Amino acid sequence: MDVTVADAVNRFLVARARAGRSDRYLRQLRVVLAEFAKGRSSVPLSSITPADVERWMEGHGWAPKTRRSYLLDVRGWLSWCQRRAWIRSNPAVAVDVPCLPPSDPPAIHTPDHVQQVMAAARSHPDVMRLLAVRYFAGLRSSEAEKLRESHLLLDRGYVEVPAVLSKTRRRRLVAIPDNLRDWLALGGTLRGIRPSTVREVIRSSGVGWPQNVTRHSWCSYHLALHESPGKTALEAGHSEAMLFGHYRELVTRESARAYFAIRP
Repeated sequence: MDVTVADAVNRFLVARARAGRSDRYLRQLRVVLAEFAKGRSSVPLSSITPADVERWMEGHGWAPKTRRSYLLDVRGWLSWCQRRAWIRSNPAVAVDVPCLPPSDPPAIHTPDHVQQVMAAARSHPDVMRLLAVRYFAGLRSSEAEKLRESHLLLDRGYVEVPAVLSKTRRRRLVAIPDNLRDWLALGGTLRGIRPSTVREVIRSSGVGWPQNVTRHSWCSYHLALHESPGKTALEAGHSEAMLFGHYRELVTRESARAYFAIRP
């Protein structure tokens, strides 16, 4: 009996959840696969053709980046189905992955901006501690929000990002620079903080807040300071290709020294 599209989607989502994939990943996957299943839930999976996938991709007016991301999600799902012998071949593999137009470099904060934000955060020690870790250890906001004091290995000089907290599901250690150690010495506690509280502190600084600005700032300045893509990639949980494509030569080494010299 043929497996239907809806059944294949549901089984795949259950398998991904059991494999320990993050809630964020699962939510995104549900959105994409639910969109693909619209109008074809009861259709046999084996009847899906490359033309079906192409029509689905082109029929919504999505931006190239979205089409690319959605296609890769559908490819991954169908590859999983193929490994279970529900389909002989993956129809999404025959669909060309959209090319992306050149993107603008990521927005970062200058050392003066960072100093201004951190000065405003002094009034809320716990937010200050959180922002210091984000700025000077380069953690993703989703990782930093779940970080706790036990993950600060001060005696060893590292911030530990356990696999369960990492976006890539791989444990990593990020070296604690001297200026971060000074900020941590001021006190505060890494704990669950309402995002609205963090936003309020940031607003009080008067500094604009582009998406992922702390992460982008750290990657840019760390790469410029150390001139070692391998080191930055390892601590960031990025690939070297990602670093070269987004962060290379965004800032000077002089400004990187100024960034990591920001102290209380």
